[in-house]
Amino acid sequence: MSIRLTSRERVRMVLDGKTPDLVPFNFWMDRDAMADYDKQWGHDFRLTHYGVDVIEAFATLPFWSSMEMKTINDGKTVWQTEPLVEDISEALDLPLPDPTDPALYADVAAKREKNPDKAIFAMMIAPLDILQPLRLAENLYMDLYDNADVIHQILGRVKPLLIETARRVCEMDIDVLYLAGDICGRDGALVSPTHLCEFLFEYLKEVIEIAHTAGKKVFYHTDGYVLNILDLFIEYGFDGINPVEPRYNDPAEFVKRTNGKLMLYGGLDNCNIIPNGSVKDVEEHVRSQFRALGHSGRLIFSTHDIPSHCPLQNLDCMVNAIRNCCY
Repeated sequence: MSIRLTSRERVRMVLDGKTPDLVPFNFWMDRDAMADYDKQWGHDFRLTHYGVDVIEAFATLPFWSSMEMKTINDGKTVWQTEPLVEDISEALDLPLPDPTDPALYADVAAKREKNPDKAIFAMMIAPLDILQPLRLAENLYMDLYDNADVIHQILGRVKPLLIETARRVCEMDIDVLYLAGDICGRDGALVSPTHLCEFLFEYLKEVIEIAHTAGKKVFYHTDGYVLNILDLFIEYGFDGINPVEPRYNDPAEFVKRTNGKLMLYGGLDNCNIIPNGSVKDVEEHVRSQFRALGHSGRLIFSTHDIPSHCPLQNLDCMVNAIRNCCY
């Protein structure tokens, strides 16, 4: 009789390049839906009700907390409406957070203590997303051209904090260091590969090295079409990527371009099939993605945010279909 693996054992097998019994999984939804299901099934409902294999914990430095941010809240997401500074040089002397503050690591510690048999992906924010609140994306991307020296000065101050945070997180009992920062839209990278290397990946080299030295894998999250920059993630030593949305990214092309060099944490369509298709559509989608992506065992199923209007039967069907993806 085969022995069923724990969630953490299942994920660890994927991370170690081995084939587990089942495909591990996680998923995300619009925050209002998640809050409603938490009330119904307990916090965190994905864990308490659906038994996901991955828990994301947060070690996010509170950059620019001394500044007042103007926002609107649509009930699902909080949106920043104005940049924090009129000129990027105003950020040169802004106070920075303290990476030695134990409170920054409390979420990681608490989730590990409560969930010893689950995989913990500890999330840190990546450099371009750290800068975005200062100027918002449109202005920031122009600053990369017009004020590159100032951007490098700011990132030069930020870099040691990221390194120290990564060092402390990777000393904890985590499974993946998970860096997050959207750098792609539906048509591809939001800035050139040259700028991505200069202002993002070069500032993460030591973070990645620290994680690998500690025996941790490193994943990166970005929305959008990523197929044409996958070589950058491979070049800089990332082990996995999320979510590779199928509405933009062909799964067969992902497999071809990565050639087993990147694990996938994602792969499921959150915007069309899962919320809007029939139960049969959802089931076939999961099976199809498993056939395309799962044969190498380098897959952890997940989604980006599934909309609030997704019928519960579709959510149930998605999870049941994933649980039937056996090796």
